[in-house]
Amino acid sequence: MHTRFLLIIPVLFFFSNLFSQPPSVEKLEKARLYFNEGVRFGINEQFEASLESFNKAIEYNPLFAEAFLYKGLAQIELGEYREAVRNLTITIELDPAFSDQAHYFRGVSRLYLDEFFEALDDLDLAIHLNPDYAAYFQRGRVHLKLENFEKSLLDFEIALRLNPDFFEARLYRAIVHYYKGNTDLALNEFETLRDKLPDNILLEQYILIAGDYDKESTQNQYDQTEIREIRFADFYRRSDDSLEKQKNQISDNLPAQFIETEKKDVSHLSEKPLYESMDSDALEIPLSFEGLNSGTYSHRLVPQNPTGLGVQVASYSNSRNLLNLAEAYHVKYQVPVFINVSQVNGRTLYKLILGSFSDRAEAEKFRDEMRKADFADSFLVIFENL
Repeated sequence: MHTRFLLIIPVLFFFSNLFSQPPSVEKLEKARLYFNEGVRFGINEQFEASLESFNKAIEYNPLFAEAFLYKGLAQIELGEYREAVRNLTITIELDPAFSDQAHYFRGVSRLYLDEFFEALDDLDLAIHLNPDYAAYFQRGRVHLKLENFEKSLLDFEIALRLNPDFFEARLYRAIVHYYKGNTDLALNEFETLRDKLPDNILLEQYILIAGDYDKESTQNQYDQTEIREIRFADFYRRSDDSLEKQKNQISDNLPAQFIETEKKDVSHLSEKPLYESMDSDALEIPLSFEGLNSGTYSHRLVPQNPTGLGVQVASYSNSRNLLNLAEAYHVKYQVPVFINVSQVNGRTLYKLILGSFSDRAEAEKFRDEMRKADFADSFLVIFENL
């Protein structure tokens, strides 16, 4: 496991300056122009130029979470996986609206870095936030690397249910069958896929080796072969589809008097409710931040009055996808997750706080665990002082 890279600009610095010195309208417009330029470079697979444009966008707006996201994506294309991890982490800590995509691509980066358990953490969260076929596929690849064949097979099966024409998932499913000893089944599937995946290096390798039934040599070749089963450049097109709509979009980080609201459609971020298991009383609670007073709430927006210490891991200036993210952290870390809503200079700030501890030593231990994981800038808060 590698040592997590420190953020270029600490998150605390980001948000301490967020309200006192927001970017000007002119800077935000320039940032958007450079971002759009970077997306178009990405579509044309000019990733060096794309990366330069995203850097310029971030220079004009250091809080531009989407620019950090796409910068990380360009770095994946360029093989700069560690740098991608760092920028995708910044995305997660800046804006919960992009957390599903950022966790997905950070998981992919960590897969290429052979950091398999960290990759699993990210892909688990990505699937929790948005159960997409690509995330199941990539998690299946991680399980295959770890020789968790049953889990790997299940993920590839789910990916194929979500996208039956995803032939790369069929290829990896056949690879799993090969390692489980189902050589004839695997070889038949390999031959069937030849027309679907012409010139696929990995497929040709397994067709040659499966007949000899030499698992050791196959495993070595698999470990050394990097195949782009998903063209990341296609992801740029998702943003390009909406570039015309974004021409007049003003960043959420503007002072209220400058904001021209154009709501971003984030309905795709979760395909099914995360709260189906709630009891009938909880279901009556409106899962919306609209009209909420300042105070502390559970990850399901139930008013809370916690005491003692918690670990603040992030602060956000908008609430898009924040409930899904809070729910995902509750599931992952198995601790209470609180959302503190407060007003700063006339604007709403959402603080994400994990855990509730009466003993300071326990709180510090948990904080240190979070710092070693994905929240290098996490710190203790006293609930009574919020």
